[in-house]
Amino acid sequence: MPIGVIDYDRPRDVATTPTELEAEYRIITSVANKITVEWYLTLNPDNVPQVSTVTITAGTTGDEYAIKATVGSSAPTYRHKQLAGETAPLIAAFLATLINTNPSLWATSAGAVITIKSLIPGQAFTLANTDSTTAGNVVIATTTANSGTALHRKIAEADMTFSANTSGFPVVSVSGRWYDGAASPALKQTFGPLVGTGNSTLDTIQIAQGIVRPTS
Repeated sequence: MPIGVIDYDRPRDVATTPTELEAEYRIITSVANKITVEWYLTLNPDNVPQVSTVTITAGTTGDEYAIKATVGSSAPTYRHKQLAGETAPLIAAFLATLINTNPSLWATSAGAVITIKSLIPGQAFTLANTDSTTAGNVVIATTTANSGTALHRKIAEADMTFSANTSGFPVVSVSGRWYDGAASPALKQTFGPLVGTGNSTLDTIQIAQGIVRPTS
């Protein structure tokens, strides 16, 4: 899931334009003392992400509320069965939480209305309520149409390794690879390792926290 933005000035004719790109970071390896993170950017800043709403009306206990979200070849259905005493805002909040498990969408709820946004500008999605007990209790609308073609591409990946050197100082080492942003990314350059060493030994840190170290 994209969790940030990259801001910079982009040359355009003779002026510069403040530009914001959606950023996503994926942890693809987490083993032993090493983590590998991939960095993706949505490259076209002029794309407009789709925004749709789902308005919930509470029915009766046992009613099922279902939202099928199709993004590309993925089409999961998010469901909730109404419990006694549940209101429309509670049902909406529950469904929004489920939809947020989709790596391509971001959902929030306010009252009985769920707002769903594409996390990748230029990547359209469709919503359907055909599995709901009462379709009229799950009303879907698109408030902002998708614009552009999704260009969400891999830019770089970095390996972070955590260790201690022979003197007992903690060490973090970073190395990585730069890619060309193509649909099938090609390796362009490597970097590192860049090494950072702590200012205190692990023994010193432990002693400061009251941990008695062995003397032999």
